[in-house]
Amino acid sequence: MKKKVLILNGQYLPGYKGGGPIQSCANMVENLADQFDFYVLTSDRDFKAEHPYEHISVNEWNQVGAAKVFYMSPHRQTLRGFREILNETEFDILYLNGFFSPIFTIKPLLLRKLGGLKVKAGQIILTPRGDFTGGLENKKIKKYTYILLCKLIGLYSKLLWHATSELEEKDIKLKFKNANTFVIPNLSAKYIPKRDSLNKKKGELRIVFVSRIFPKKNLKYALEVLKQIYTGNVIFDIYGPMEDKAYWSECKAIIKEMPHNIAVTYKGEVSHSEINRVFEQYHTFFFPTLGENYGHVIVESMMNNCLGILSKNVTPWDDYEGNGGFVESLSDKDAFIKVIRKLIEIDNIEFKELVRKNENYVQRKINSN
Repeated sequence: MKKKVLILNGQYLPGYKGGGPIQSCANMVENLADQFDFYVLTSDRDFKAEHPYEHISVNEWNQVGAAKVFYMSPHRQTLRGFREILNETEFDILYLNGFFSPIFTIKPLLLRKLGGLKVKAGQIILTPRGDFTGGLENKKIKKYTYILLCKLIGLYSKLLWHATSELEEKDIKLKFKNANTFVIPNLSAKYIPKRDSLNKKKGELRIVFVSRIFPKKNLKYALEVLKQIYTGNVIFDIYGPMEDKAYWSECKAIIKEMPHNIAVTYKGEVSHSEINRVFEQYHTFFFPTLGENYGHVIVESMMNNCLGILSKNVTPWDDYEGNGGFVESLSDKDAFIKVIRKLIEIDNIEFKELVRKNENYVQRKINSN
């Protein structure tokens, strides 16, 4: 008999505004459904959305792909609501996503602390989903105070911690030195090699940024780099939910100062079902993130032959350098400028060689087995 895994995550399919954790959970279900029975407990709406998803039954179990999904309405997302659902649902493993998730991680752990959730030691797995990897600078005092209080009351005691990279494991150990951790990379979506890639003309470059408009994703840095590019014809399109409007205002101020050869356009949000189509339209994905425990969007760009320009030492993809992509230190803005200038100047033959290296890298690294 297959073991039952109950996943708790703030958002799940068909949501996409919650970013990588949605895809991490969906890929796990897709790849491992033949070995486990998956149940998902999640919100009935996307991140910061005002209305529930269409075509779902709220506060009931729905069949979504290979998983059964319970979409909780806001009024059910209380300690009492979690106690009812969690104690009514049989499971072998409770899999929590996000250290700071106030509803779908903290409430179940509070319920356990108060004795309202009967689980055995080792029955709960928590994966921080990058909350410690470049994610503590925002609301720093509040977050470190919370971590201290959690240690004092033992809220996160007797858990298994799932780190998706050695980098994330190190970050966990820095905060909880006695944490019982294991490292297993996230599973990617099933890789189907592309037949071709976008053609490239010398002197032209199509660049894309796909992520939440939020300080951690570092769009402002990308714009500051592009502001120093005065040669070639460059298109820079931005896709992603407008999560931080004050930050976006800072970005717009830089956009107004762009040289005439750089065309910057905000394209709005993009659902995950459209992500392949988006990446296929660009030569490179410029993503100077402050930290990713995995970065599904990075993998998706690689899978679609959209060469990544990434930050060094803050993602698991440092070995992408020299394999079709580029990885530079955020402390060296000139290095990013040189990469952009190089990509502008290469012709189609040189670009296709980089694409070939990228494809070889993807086939070697994205191996679900």
